[in-house]
Amino acid sequence: MASENRGQQSPDSPKTTSNHHPLSRTNQGILLAIAGACLFSTKPIIIKFTYAYPIDPVMLMTLRMAFALPFYIIFAILAFVERRQKATPTDLSRQTLAKTAMIGVLGYYVASYLDFEGLTRITAQFERLILFTYPTFVVLLGALLFKHAISGRMLLALGSSYAGLAIIFGQDLQLFGEEVIVGAAFVLGSALAFAGYMLFSQFQIHKLGARLFTCFAMIAANLAILVHFTATHSWQMLVQPVQVYGLTLLMAVISTVIPSFMLAAAIEKIGAGPTALLSSAGPIFTTILGIVLLGEAFTHWHFIGMALVLGGALILSQKRRRI
Repeated sequence: MASENRGQQSPDSPKTTSNHHPLSRTNQGILLAIAGACLFSTKPIIIKFTYAYPIDPVMLMTLRMAFALPFYIIFAILAFVERRQKATPTDLSRQTLAKTAMIGVLGYYVASYLDFEGLTRITAQFERLILFTYPTFVVLLGALLFKHAISGRMLLALGSSYAGLAIIFGQDLQLFGEEVIVGAAFVLGSALAFAGYMLFSQFQIHKLGARLFTCFAMIAANLAILVHFTATHSWQMLVQPVQVYGLTLLMAVISTVIPSFMLAAAIEKIGAGPTALLSSAGPIFTTILGIVLLGEAFTHWHFIGMALVLGGALILSQKRRRI
């Protein structure tokens, strides 16, 4: 009887009605951010398998986006129709669409190209840890462009993250040679570009909605990749073994389309900062896959470095919660 009474709360109870929706929205954002980060983190593993075939980064990007493009066109139409049916305000001005296109090119063309180049030279797990420093770039860009204050806690987080990268960099430099320098520089540039995407996308998401923004941004990135491929390759080079098509299709759906919508939805629900910080699940997931599937080395130095990088994210996360 007591348990039944506890389960039958009065409809006048403010706790039941007032807390449910905000908590539900926050929890949805958290789950979307973590799941999206894990799916994005399968990308370097699939790329490493694909590089076993005669394919370069530009061809790989082109095939991935060719498989992904139909999804974004269909979802863009569906999202637009849904917003019109619900009479949701949607800003389709030239200025908004131009900004969305530039953000998409930055986050899914520039960042992807630098990342794909870097992965020809460094391990999947080191690539993912370098990319994971993009929250620190979000903080730095926010301070530079929007005059956000940088506290001592933030500086400690930055120091921890880059100390961890330095440890892993030194270890991999001994294991793999000077190619690690070039590869790390490429991926660091990718992290900076993706930080710009994260920082600026939230403004456009409010105008277009998460799904429509993601579709427009990815379609713009597709066009940029197409221009790059046309300028540097012949169309006959897209003829590849069937295994390459299978891997790039998998990467397009599992590592691109699905997590890109998850990421945009998470930003819409909980903001760019928390979404970036919750992606700490990504490097851990990539490390596990890299060790199990690719046989990559993981020494105690790699563990210390990863702990410092993730520790930096935790410090930033604590700061975010106190704000």
